[in-house]
Amino acid sequence: MKNKSDIKEIFTLAGTYISVCIGSGFATGQEIMQFFSAHGMISILSNIICMGIMSYCGASLLKIGNKARLRSSSDIFTYLCGKHIGNLFKIFMPIFFFCSFIVMLSGAGASINQYYGISKNLGSMILAIITLVSVLLGINKVISILGNIGPMIAMISIGVGIVTIFRNIDSLHMANEIIGTLNMNKAVDNWWITGIVYSGLNLIIATPFLAGVGATASNKKNCIWGGVIGGIVFMVAAMTLNLGIMSDIQNTYITEIPTLYMAKNIGPVVGMMFSLMLIAGIYTTAVPLLWSVCDSFSEEKTNKFTFIAVACTFIGFIASRLPFSMLVNIIYPLSGLFGIIIIISIFIRNIVKPVNGIVKLFYSTR
Repeated sequence: MKNKSDIKEIFTLAGTYISVCIGSGFATGQEIMQFFSAHGMISILSNIICMGIMSYCGASLLKIGNKARLRSSSDIFTYLCGKHIGNLFKIFMPIFFFCSFIVMLSGAGASINQYYGISKNLGSMILAIITLVSVLLGINKVISILGNIGPMIAMISIGVGIVTIFRNIDSLHMANEIIGTLNMNKAVDNWWITGIVYSGLNLIIATPFLAGVGATASNKKNCIWGGVIGGIVFMVAAMTLNLGIMSDIQNTYITEIPTLYMAKNIGPVVGMMFSLMLIAGIYTTAVPLLWSVCDSFSEEKTNKFTFIAVACTFIGFIASRLPFSMLVNIIYPLSGLFGIIIIISIFIRNIVKPVNGIVKLFYSTR
């Protein structure tokens, strides 16, 4: 039986995993709608496929981080993909993470401007400063912060989804027929491939950060349980939002922010809570992105780490003035491709290594 400290660590790891995956796309519901809801009720199977991949890969990455104790979190790429492909990842991924960080700052500015009337630049600056302070506090403090925020966002998402489902249960029964009459954008044309691609989108950002988080865990079993629980809870939240969106699809599909529309329909207080959750969701992705960039070049708590963090934040804020939609169109298409390579690498490594061990054992006994 696990003691209280182990249980607390497991749920902190799970919460951190959830937080990294919840970004602006998930929080607004646009990711969920384009990847899943647009396919109709068959998308529930897509959700289940994604849940399995996210749980397995999350547990694997945390376990690797705990076992390998990598010099830098970016070394996870050479660990998984080998020297040549891994080195290409190590060169390119900090650039990719930095560009994604810019997208988060731009998205936060646009969101704060839309919801509260504050200027886009000021909104981006607020998130940039809060993210910088969080990163400079160190990974243990980041884990503590994200471990609490992620589950809260997931629970609110599940609550909003469930209420919306019950309010529109009759429409949910006709979701397939209604969706067939709508001109909805699909992120991926095939329903089962979408589960793989969506997993890749989340895991490419989470990979180096989870490796770093795993190194702080006390044992391998806690890492496995943290990854499994985190993957399950994240996808339960996604599945519930998916059903909620489909239950009122004739209205949600024409909105820029389906989740906020759903929350406002429940009540103004819930709508206000959800608007704050959107900003929190962007923050929980911005922090691991900036930390991953800095950790690729220096150890935290050093002057070099601090300089890189401050410089990246300043440059990121300047670049965030570019249009949010343009940044998304440039950065996001690359995410799925790199993420799928990581997923394949995790599966191959976890399969090949035991097989090699069996072969060696066989020959040693002959």
